[in-house]
Amino acid sequence: MSYFALHFLSVATQRRCKQVHQLNINSVQGDNLSISCLTTTHPLQSLTVKLRRTSQDKDILIYPDIFPASEHQRWSLRKDAGNVTLDLKDIRLSDDGLYDCQVYKDWDCLNVIRFHLKVKDSVHPTPGSSVLLPCSEHPLQHRTEQVTWNILNGRQSTDITQYRPPNNPSSSTEKLLNPLYARARQLANGSLVIRDVAHIDELWYR
Repeated sequence: MSYFALHFLSVATQRRCKQVHQLNINSVQGDNLSISCLTTTHPLQSLTVKLRRTSQDKDILIYPDIFPASEHQRWSLRKDAGNVTLDLKDIRLSDDGLYDCQVYKDWDCLNVIRFHLKVKDSVHPTPGSSVLLPCSEHPLQHRTEQVTWNILNGRQSTDITQYRPPNNPSSSTEKLLNPLYARARQLANGSLVIRDVAHIDELWYR
């Protein structure tokens, strides 16, 4: 007759954070970005920090075990004045997406910052010239679905065909211009061409 002692092994796992703080971050292509994930007195070496791109379901950075992969060397982590901070250099349009920054002390979750990074492209045309704003979805393909272009002003979004500048032009030259909706033409692939660009056209376009 044989006797066996059965023991259940307890495996320690990191506990989920109870609260998630959400942020919306607007940035411009080519800029740098800093995001504070936590303010704490704990030294950085005693913490585990995970940066995950939830919109693509993949890890970008895990500290201190795994450093960023080669394509993510623009991300870095530091602690300054008590703040555990993520830095992103040379922001690209491809960085647009949803991220989670999770900070753990041993197995306890201290904080989660979930941020939606929205990246805008910056174009610098010469006054009086024409400028092409490419449609980022299918820049070289002809589209059959409807494409609309909007002017962004804070949280307000206005269809370009309905947009009217809030103030009168500052110069007599600009007073002679046709309105923006008359100078803008949408191409077959969804991109937008604006003729005779002027200072009053310095806006955010989506």
